[in-house]
Amino acid sequence: MNKEKTIFEKITTGIGILLSGFLAFFGLSEFYKIGILKQTEFYPFGGEGPVPYYYRTAELYSYVNLTYGIVFGTLIGIAIWNWKRNKISGFITFGLTIILIIIQVFHGLAE
Repeated sequence: MNKEKTIFEKITTGIGILLSGFLAFFGLSEFYKIGILKQTEFYPFGGEGPVPYYYRTAELYSYVNLTYGIVFGTLIGIAIWNWKRNKISGFITFGLTIILIIIQVFHGLAE
């Protein structure tokens, strides 16, 4: 059964794709800049001040960003696949994006 997407579902799916794409790009670019290029001069590594725990070392920070980049990259892949195949609701991909953003925020607050 081929169901037609509503305009609201297309918009939410598009927003989910854009958010996931931005966050995947940000995570992977931070991994590349810190983990591979070793450009760490503007980062407060060492756990000084009000920063998340993964700022203790550059390596930990780069791995956390790599993980989030892969997770959001996978989600954008699922969302694009869903856009073409229309197998699951666009609200689900948008909801997963929002849930992952909330997880990332609370992960940054954890000590």
